Amino acid sequence: MKLGIFSDVHGNIEALEAVVRMLRDSGATQFVCCGDIVGYGPDPNSCVETIRRMHCTGVAGNHDYGVVGKTPLDSFNSSATQALLWTRNLLTESNRLYLENLYLAADDGPLLVVHSSPSVPDAWEYVVTLREAEDEMEYYPDGICVVGHSHQPLAVERTAGGQARLVRQDSFKLRPDAKYFINAGSVGQPRDGDPRACGLLYDTGAQTITRYRVPYDIAAVQAKIRAACLPESLASRLELGR
Repeated sequence: MKLGIFSDVHGNIEALEAVVRMLRDSGATQFVCCGDIVGYGPDPNSCVETIRRMHCTGVAGNHDYGVVGKTPLDSFNSSATQALLWTRNLLTESNRLYLENLYLAADDGPLLVVHSSPSVPDAWEYVVTLREAEDEMEYYPDGICVVGHSHQPLAVERTAGGQARLVRQDSFKLRPDAKYFINAGSVGQPRDGDPRACGLLYDTGAQTITRYRVPYDIAAVQAKIRAACLPESLASRLELGR
């Protein structure tokens, strides 16, 4: 089986469609979403409906919970808050209920899926360093924890009794004697300097993880953000990957 894994779509339907198409072309038949389907971007309903049709294993991100009132808006910066209020007014009732009913964590076979951190999923902590990832590995016994939230791809491996190490390859084989902490990066708003949308393919037979980057029509998304009178920074940052 091949699993497509992605996170942080943020209302960017052009990026989501590009990533899903790429993962399907690479053999993915099932999908996992690590949260933040909405927020920032101009097409929240289209993104939620696409993911609902895919029957993804999904978890809530802080923006998903923010838009439905389960995370306080005062925890977001001004641009994020403005986008969430705009999104809240636009969401259909069925899409709002879908987001409201997402759990903070999910088990999908060998995967533990959570948006931010397995230690305290509703604290929305950022895990961006090797040391932080190693600390989080204490909160699940084995296997693979996949997350999003930081919008920055990360893969950390720790063997039994060994030290954690960064895995720098875009494609790598999973060791049976190791556990993994993997950030899927961002579909709709990358922040690692690469503006292309990001997604992962997990081949459960070959026991490999492959990270893909795929271009999409950034200009079209920027035009929709500006037409909606959302903050300019949400448009301009897309072409920078920041």
